[in-house]
Amino acid sequence: MGSRFPVFIDYSKLPAFLSKLSPINIYAISLGLFVFCREVLSDRGKRHETIHFRQWMELLLVGFLLLYPLFWLILLIRHRDGAKAYRLIPFEMEAYGNEDDEDYLDDRPWYGWVKYMRTLKGAEE
Repeated sequence: MGSRFPVFIDYSKLPAFLSKLSPINIYAISLGLFVFCREVLSDRGKRHETIHFRQWMELLLVGFLLLYPLFWLILLIRHRDGAKAYRLIPFEMEAYGNEDDEDYLDDRPWYGWVKYMRTLKGAEE
């Protein structure tokens, strides 16, 4: 992970705090240029969060901030399960689906998350 960004902040209390407000237990969270983690992220975790960082950048920060909760809300209404709604967010599907691929960040297409938009129409992977 040779880039200067995102900036990984280890041993942060922010994920534990946000977990109290979330339907999932947050271990790490990407917020713009920064990734806050409860401990030290593995390479796999860094890939996952760096995918989110790229998504943030593609959407000029504000777009991600608006779309992520909107996607979650649409999926929550559809599935009535906060954790399931989280896993079906297109941003999360891209990150989880490619976190094990060591070459993904080098080969990732711009707006790679768009192909997962079908989850919003009811089609699940």
